[in-house]
Amino acid sequence: MQKKSCKIEHFQKLLSLSTELNNLMKNEFGRIIIPTDGSKIAKKAGKKALVLAKTSGLEVVAIHVVNTPGLPGLYGYQDAISYDEMHKFLQKNGQFYLDEIEKMGKKMGVKISKKLVEGHPAEEIIKEAKKNDLIVIGSKGSTALERIFLGSVTENVAHHASCPVMIVR
Repeated sequence: MQKKSCKIEHFQKLLSLSTELNNLMKNEFGRIIIPTDGSKIAKKAGKKALVLAKTSGLEVVAIHVVNTPGLPGLYGYQDAISYDEMHKFLQKNGQFYLDEIEKMGKKMGVKISKKLVEGHPAEEIIKEAKKNDLIVIGSKGSTALERIFLGSVTENVAHHASCPVMIVR
């Protein structure tokens, strides 16, 4: 009988700590922002953000930015894909990446709002985040150069966001 009461007491302490952590997270943060570009590290960051959301009950916003200004000038090449086709392709991919995060969230019981926006990735992520949000972002992006160094988007977000930024490696 004494073993059972120890286990119950231990469980109650864990439950109390969990509730305390929940309350701390809710008092500290308004939402969790998950920028995604479809890369492995973005998915890893997304998973960590979803674990935080699951334990805290915070609202989650997944965002993908179509970097339209970054599209190369494809006009004038007969066999090249048109700007409009490339734009549609990038939007479709972005929606796919957001859907992946949403599926991960559903498996964990976390509801996600999805945003597909256009512009410069760092600027749009920073614009989305409010002062009391938490941005959870991967350390490197999907471009070859960003795989070598800390991603320029991640670096810009970390330096210029008005809210805390968690960088996942």
